Amino acid sequence: MMICTSEINQFLEKSCPNIWSILNQKAKNTPPKGFQEFLFGESDEEIEERKALLRQVDRRISHLINKTTLKVVGDTYRRDLSGADSENKLAEFFCEISLVDSLASMSSELPVLRPKTEIGTACDIKVMIDGCNIYGESKRLEDRWEGVSRSISKSPPESRQDNASRPRAMDLYDKLKVTHRQFPSNTLNVIFLFHPSFWNTQLYMKQALFGDNSFLDESDQPLLYEDGLYSLQEWRTISACVYTRVNKDGALSFEKIWKNPK
Repeated sequence: MMICTSEINQFLEKSCPNIWSILNQKAKNTPPKGFQEFLFGESDEEIEERKALLRQVDRRISHLINKTTLKVVGDTYRRDLSGADSENKLAEFFCEISLVDSLASMSSELPVLRPKTEIGTACDIKVMIDGCNIYGESKRLEDRWEGVSRSISKSPPESRQDNASRPRAMDLYDKLKVTHRQFPSNTLNVIFLFHPSFWNTQLYMKQALFGDNSFLDESDQPLLYEDGLYSLQEWRTISACVYTRVNKDGALSFEKIWKNPK
C-alpha cells in the first residue's frame, strides 16, 4: 500500500518540519524515491509505524539543529536526504542521524558533523567524551539472506557446496575493509555497525573482526586470528566496533562493543 506523493509532502511538511526544511526544492516538489519506498506498507498500521519513525528522526534533527545550527545540519544532510533514491539508502542516512544525535548528546563540546581527515575523507561525527576526542562512523549493512543454504565458516575449495552462500562474515569483511580511510590517524576511532538480520548478527561480526575461527570463542575479548579485520596493519587506527540497533520506537541501543586488541 503506497500513499500518493502529495500526501507524502503534506505529511513531511506538517509532521516532520525539520526534515522538510532541509530538503531542496526539487525534493519538495517530488518526494525522493527513498521516501516513497519507505512509506510503502502492507497495511495502514505498517505505514503509521513508518511515519512514527520519521517523526523520531525529525526530532533527532531538531536536537542537532539546537546543538549546532540549521545551516550546519542542512549543509551536511541536504544532498543525501534530497537525493535518497531507495529505501535502503534513506535507512542508511537515518541510522547515521540517529547515531550522530545520540553521540552529540554525550559530548561536552559542540559536535563536528562529518569532520574531514588529512586525506580529504570524512567520518560521520567528532565528539568530546570524558576529555577525549572520539570519531564515529555509522555503517548500515543489511543482511538480505532469505534462508537458503549458507556456510557458517570458510571452507577449503574442495569441500565447498555449490548451492551454499558464502559466509556472511566474509561479506562484512569485504565491505568494512577500507573503512579505516574515513578516520584520522592517531585518534580514538569507532565504527558503529547497523546490521538488520534475522540471523546471528553478533557471530558474523565477531568472525569478520577477529577471524573465522573465533565463532567458537564465547569470551568478551576473543582471540585474534590473521584473517580478522583487527589483524590488518591499517586497522590499528580503529579503536572499536559497536553492534548498534535502532529499535522500533526509534531509540538507539549499543548491543555489543568489540575492542581492537592491537
